[in-house]
Amino acid sequence: MAGGEGGTSRRRFEERRQRRIARRRSEILAAAARVFADKGYANATTKEIADAADIAEGTLYNYFGGKREILLAIAHEGQAPIEALLQDATGLQGREDMIALVERGYDVFVSQLPFMRTLLLEAWLDDVIFQDFVLDRFQRIGELVGAYIAQRIEDGGFRPVDPALTTRMVLGMFISTILPLLRGTAPPPSHERRHALAEAVVDLLLDGIRVRQD
Repeated sequence: MAGGEGGTSRRRFEERRQRRIARRRSEILAAAARVFADKGYANATTKEIADAADIAEGTLYNYFGGKREILLAIAHEGQAPIEALLQDATGLQGREDMIALVERGYDVFVSQLPFMRTLLLEAWLDDVIFQDFVLDRFQRIGELVGAYIAQRIEDGGFRPVDPALTTRMVLGMFISTILPLLRGTAPPPSHERRHALAEAVVDLLLDGIRVRQD
């Protein structure tokens, strides 16, 4: 019995220790994202990151091997919500599904804004980040949207268009609305505004902008 109780205590202690480590890593990543967004990855230092996380610089190295490892961890941090979004996007059926998908895309972007800002800005300078953490995901999203458009053309819901070109235009509309957020020239949109943006993107895709006769 004593051995069993001792084993349980050790497991609980280890679980608490792992939770503390996870919390500290998250705090460091959040601080690093703010520093990178403010100063740029190249100009930021591990001391500035440690100061922003309210820890000693030496303590930071207990969790990460250096600035590059922190940047890659930030890239991984944004994976989970995007992967969940992609999983839920496989069953697109109609207008409301598309609005919900685009709105969730805005929700993910806003909730991960410091990480996304750092990731997208550094992707232009880092081929590994661009290929593995940006291009791959945009391609997967594009494949889902393109498959939906192609299916609607086949069943007569859409007129014949180039699915790949139309998909790029849709993604371009989405990206153009988040550029001010990346630059920090606009505040994050409210939930209501994100819903309105999603409706506008989908309406432009499905209905265009010309007046149609009933």
